[in-house]
Amino acid sequence: MNELILSQVLVLFLLMGVGLVARRTGFVTAEVSKGLAGFLLNIALPMLVFASFLRPFDRALLASGGRMLLCSLAVTLSLTLLAKLLYRRAPLERRGALQFITAFSNSGFMGIPLLAVLFPGEGVFYGAVFAIAFNIVAFTLGIMMWDPGGARPSLGKVFLNPVVLATAAGIVAFLLSVRLPGPVVGCLNLVGSMTSPMSMVIIGAMLAEAKPRDLLGGRSEWGVCGARLLLAPLVTLLLCRLLGADPLLTRILVILEALPAATIVAVFAEQYGADLLFVSRCTFLTTALALATIPVVVKIMERVLH
Repeated sequence: MNELILSQVLVLFLLMGVGLVARRTGFVTAEVSKGLAGFLLNIALPMLVFASFLRPFDRALLASGGRMLLCSLAVTLSLTLLAKLLYRRAPLERRGALQFITAFSNSGFMGIPLLAVLFPGEGVFYGAVFAIAFNIVAFTLGIMMWDPGGARPSLGKVFLNPVVLATAAGIVAFLLSVRLPGPVVGCLNLVGSMTSPMSMVIIGAMLAEAKPRDLLGGRSEWGVCGARLLLAPLVTLLLCRLLGADPLLTRILVILEALPAATIVAVFAEQYGADLLFVSRCTFLTTALALATIPVVVKIMERVLH
């Protein structure tokens, strides 16, 4: 599996390079990049998620999805607590970013497309279940990292987003064994298949807007890279073993937590007046370094599972 993951990660990073070059040369403008991101998050990714549930009802798969949800909540809550402890004394203007980057990976924008390639049978199904836990924690405790004394987070932000709605609709379709016409399923699959290449091209275009000399960072940036890319997945592996998660769920959870910083961190940073340049550096570094760290994490995981 390590060779397969390395191969697929290399493909994704090459796609990121395509996006970077396209942005640098002006073929993809800032407006186009923003529009593509909106299309991805609101149309392509939800269609990919919904299509993953279009299968005959299976009681065993339902039970496995329930276990995935419980494990996902346990992992996400544990990483949130770990992040709070690690950076409780960090400078206030960077504390929220450091904590959020450590606790939350790019599990939706990059994770679900990667699972679609690595686990073509059920990967997206489990990734969608993980997204439920991610959204619940990110839009409640995650927001409190940035604004500890702020108002209570809106439940609409937790549940009324396209991926969660697509997951809810997909669960209903799965429970009822809904069968859609072939052309509809074909459309869902074709648009959904755009998610992997498009997400990487968009990330590359976003990174192209940063100045090279501003991307290397210092001790704080490299420290949070270690926490996000190595500590978080290894803690996840330990938790999965303690919880008795089966090997497939363990592999999926560890891979999801071995991914770079969540792209939504930039949205929160802008909303709460955090250091945007610092967040950009952390996002770039975690994304670039993931190429080297994901195979290392997977190798450790495979040794533990065997």
